[in-house]
Amino acid sequence: MDRTVGRNLRPATAIDAEAWIDDEGRVVRVHQKIHFASDPDIEGTITFTDFKNAMSVNAPAAS
Repeated sequence: MDRTVGRNLRPATAIDAEAWIDDEGRVVRVHQKIHFASDPDIEGTITFTDFKNAMSVNAPAAS
C-alpha cells in the first residue's frame, strides 16, 4: 500500500476481506469492506479473469 492510501485509511476501524480461489489455486475475486466509526463503510470487489501464462515479477530494490 502506498503512503497516500495508508494516510487515507487512518480513520478506518477495521478492514474485512474475503478471497475466492479457483481449483488451480489462483485468486479469482477479492472483496473488501472498510469500516469507519463515523462514516459509511466502503466496499469494493475485484474479479480476475482470462488468465494467461505466468509471468515473473521481481520486487524493486529498496530505496
